[in-house]
Amino acid sequence: MRQIATPSSAVRACGFSLLEMAVCTVVIALLTGVLLQRLLYYREQAELAAVEQLAGVLRTALLLKTGQLQARGKEAEIPSLIGKNPIDWLAEKPRNYAGEYFAPTPAQVAPGHWYFDLKTKTLVYLISKEKKFPQGTANRIHFKVEFSRLPTIPAKQSGAPETRTVALTQVNR
Repeated sequence: MRQIATPSSAVRACGFSLLEMAVCTVVIALLTGVLLQRLLYYREQAELAAVEQLAGVLRTALLLKTGQLQARGKEAEIPSLIGKNPIDWLAEKPRNYAGEYFAPTPAQVAPGHWYFDLKTKTLVYLISKEKKFPQGTANRIHFKVEFSRLPTIPAKQSGAPETRTVALTQVNR
């Protein structure tokens, strides 16, 4: 025996109801919101990783510079590296390096860029977003070339000079 389709069953089989469409829209909106939240988080993490990567490259450049001076027998010139712009030791300046400034205005240096502060002799990175950076950082990260003490050697003779070198360190401002 055959059943004959009624008009009401044909209407139900052909599409979404208004309630189903609303539920789908809400689910898609929620998933989009979660996705955008995660993308912003990963963007912040990528920015922090880029800052840490350049700081590592600058530390390596400083190590090479001090090694060159030591190899040439010019250890006395190592303290002259203190307060210098570490970007000058790179073969190529980063694309987001704005230059050297005495007292930069926000119009001169955009967020997401590096600059060297001639007044404080520090290399500064302006964070593009004032969110979720560690150590309570407001919106700038400062690095400075300064003296650093090397760990003492337990077997070192008393009266031997203390071993000091220069290092690129993150400073709090």
